[in-house]
Amino acid sequence: MPTQMQILQLVQLMRPMAPQRDSVRVGGSGDGGYVVPDYLDGLDGVVSIGVGGDVSFDLWFAERGVPVFQYDHTVAESPVAHDRFTFRPLAWAPGDGEGTRSLEGMLRENGLAESRNLLLQFDVEGAEWACLDALGEGFLDRFRVIVGEFHGLDRLGDEKYFEAVSRALGLIDATHACTHVHANNCCGIHLVAGVPVPAVIELTFLRRSESTFTPSDAPIPGPLDRPNVARDDIVLNAWSSQGKDDLVALAIEVATSATLSRAEAEAARDAAEQALDEVLT
Repeated sequence: MPTQMQILQLVQLMRPMAPQRDSVRVGGSGDGGYVVPDYLDGLDGVVSIGVGGDVSFDLWFAERGVPVFQYDHTVAESPVAHDRFTFRPLAWAPGDGEGTRSLEGMLRENGLAESRNLLLQFDVEGAEWACLDALGEGFLDRFRVIVGEFHGLDRLGDEKYFEAVSRALGLIDATHACTHVHANNCCGIHLVAGVPVPAVIELTFLRRSESTFTPSDAPIPGPLDRPNVARDDIVLNAWSSQGKDDLVALAIEVATSATLSRAEAEAARDAAEQALDEVLT
């Protein structure tokens, strides 16, 4: 099982940074809408994977003249017709095959293989980890913005699953900075090695070459966020820069939860605080 420090290091890849420009909400007021940094002019196309029944995000771009290339093997067609929509009933997979397309294959068949002005959006119910893990280093750099719903974080206690998630997020982090975090309140929050993580989370990333970034102290959820389902949203303020002390306190609490002597408890507190300071600064 991954250690608490390994989980905290993974959380670091999902902690939001503030770019130079503000963000906007794109799409509907519930599930299907996302908060995106306003670096959206001049896009060559949007690759939208996992259409389902809500295409409000896609429509926002199509109505502004951006072609949207939709993929979803669970529906026969896009729920809304638009001249700038191209829909294919195919699943996202690590490789091309019968009924599947890799991300590289999607770009190739839509004439986007040479573009560096793209936006990637996906909600594929957990298939994202294997598909991202299959990408080569630097492949994602062609996407200016990446917006995704990431599933199964409550399973991070499984070593192999943790490694797959770490590799996928590491590939994104190499070229992009996380700019927005919102927990999907559909599936609750869970403790993994003592660290609270939502089972499902929405993450937005901006290519690092687009901006300089500073640690974000914005509340989570923020003013542009909306609950995915009709109940209270999940608060994740400990994931923002202002929450560093909260994470330190959490690690100290777990580190000292066992029956220890006073000297051992003090040493554990000092070690947890020092290690977290190295991870989170």
